[in-house]
Amino acid sequence: MKKTIIITYIAVLALTLNACKKGFLDSSSPSEYTPDVVYNSTTYASYALMGVYSLLTQDQMYSARLSLNYATNSDIEIVGADANSYKENTNRGLSNYLGTPDNNSIAKEWTLIYKMIERSNLVIDGIKSSPLMSTSDSTIMKGYMGEALTLRALAYFELVKNWGDVPYKAEPSKADLSNVYLPATDRDEIYDHLLADLSVAEKYVPWIKTGTYTSVEMVTKGFVKGLTARIALFRGGYSIRNKPGFPTERGSNWRQYYELANRQCKEIKLRGLHQLNTNYIDVWKKLGRFEQDAAFNENMFEVANGLSRSGEMGYSIGIRFYTNAKYGFGNNANVVNTTAYYFYSFDQKDIRRDNTIAYYTYSNSAADIKEVFQTNPLSYNFAKWDQRFMNDTWSNLNKAAAGKFGYGINWAVMRYSDVLLMLAETENALNSGPTADAKLALKEVRRRAFAEADRPLKVDAYVDALGGELSFFNAIVDERAWEFGGEAVRKFDLIRWNLLTTKIAQQRTEFKKMLTGAAPYQTLPKALFYKYEANNEILDKPAINFYQDKGTVDIPGYTKINWMSGYSATEITSYNERIDLFSSGLNAGAAQNRHLYPIPNSVISDSQGKLKNSYGF
Repeated sequence: MKKTIIITYIAVLALTLNACKKGFLDSSSPSEYTPDVVYNSTTYASYALMGVYSLLTQDQMYSARLSLNYATNSDIEIVGADANSYKENTNRGLSNYLGTPDNNSIAKEWTLIYKMIERSNLVIDGIKSSPLMSTSDSTIMKGYMGEALTLRALAYFELVKNWGDVPYKAEPSKADLSNVYLPATDRDEIYDHLLADLSVAEKYVPWIKTGTYTSVEMVTKGFVKGLTARIALFRGGYSIRNKPGFPTERGSNWRQYYELANRQCKEIKLRGLHQLNTNYIDVWKKLGRFEQDAAFNENMFEVANGLSRSGEMGYSIGIRFYTNAKYGFGNNANVVNTTAYYFYSFDQKDIRRDNTIAYYTYSNSAADIKEVFQTNPLSYNFAKWDQRFMNDTWSNLNKAAAGKFGYGINWAVMRYSDVLLMLAETENALNSGPTADAKLALKEVRRRAFAEADRPLKVDAYVDALGGELSFFNAIVDERAWEFGGEAVRKFDLIRWNLLTTKIAQQRTEFKKMLTGAAPYQTLPKALFYKYEANNEILDKPAINFYQDKGTVDIPGYTKINWMSGYSATEITSYNERIDLFSSGLNAGAAQNRHLYPIPNSVISDSQGKLKNSYGF
């Protein structure tokens, strides 16, 4: 850790807040105040707290890296790249588990997260020492402290998820640097610290719609409890360990932590302030329009990215738009893609499928004004972010743009559907099989995924047939894949279940079976036929024969493309090679299941001998 990580109060208060589009982070700040002044004022204390929130919108945090680059690869999310770039020591290489300690990206990430922790420590320490804690303003100040404790826990959680054992401290850096150069702390110990902090935070932070806590861009009690549940499941889950042979092991006393997660999820559900939006795609439309969902509050905490300043959602993830006259500047660097394997994992009638996966781009290199079918089954996009969802303010900017800019779409750190599925998972694990509460929670998530006429079979009968612990657990594994595609959830779910290697291998095997027409994919068509709606702009999606073999003879009014076993031998070879590249570094080194990143060389050299790499790095 460098000396520059020490953040003065002047720096905290003199921030340039780049995440202020909706008013929550709007503030002017004095240029120079000492701690005794800052924390003798609820207004100035709030400015210091905003200094913590503002870092969430940086590229190295939830504007891009944590939500996009660092959440791939999994069995449903891949990095769009060619064969050579998968071997490069870049963000693509990191996603492929091929990062090395000299990677500059991970050094920036590490430094910014610790910067956020330092700012949190300053706020927490300042509030604890504040004379306002013994006045009528103590409720406000305690709320601020609860927010800071939660943001610090979130920052450490991201460090541990990505690096494992890391240096931990819960106090501001001292002027003599005596508490700066620290060895790594075991991740389970860090998790326990975070859970203890969150137990304090939930006492101080109110539920949403209480007093001034009206925005999901603020930490509220529902998110504190949800984050507690998420961290508890990681504490009780699996990870590669820094022991001889680098085994993947489960945290100790897993049941204790699952019980904690279960209680927290039940309390959120019982309170009823967070609910599922009845329309799945409306969640994403509201994000695209910069609207908060006050009716349901499904998104329990959103990072407030700023239009034209931050946020790569819609640019580096989302439907790929080529520059065209109707929508303006083209987007999408193919940072996060998905595949036909994920597409075919969905039930045909699952509404989420076509609202999650885009098997088309909008426009092409010829600037056509229409959706263009994507013939590459390894280059699908995530449809949750769509330029057509955006409001007029954004559209006018994009039409005038000649290059990339911050799209400003908020990042949803947690949705209520996650709480329901964590509840279902923990009920099943703690009771050696699904309880009525477990089945009810799973049904609630699935219910909005199917039309009303399909629910008796696809929801009720499907869930009721899951009688054993293993079958219900496998259903949760699948459901979380279908619910959270592209949302920085899947990779880390698979890690904590010790299924990352297994599921990635399954992806490879099943996709290769599709290419050869082997069972159970022998009925997949050898050719796809598609046409457009009457407007000649939007693909007639229900008419595409994804599940029906119509032969290979041209059909009038349709465009034909080769599909799966109908590809040429050259194409099949190319796709096989490509699928083998995905996550090829995960088990290629001295350590198996090496899902963690190396500590950057620059950090090690500045650590005064306290830190070193492991896991064969």
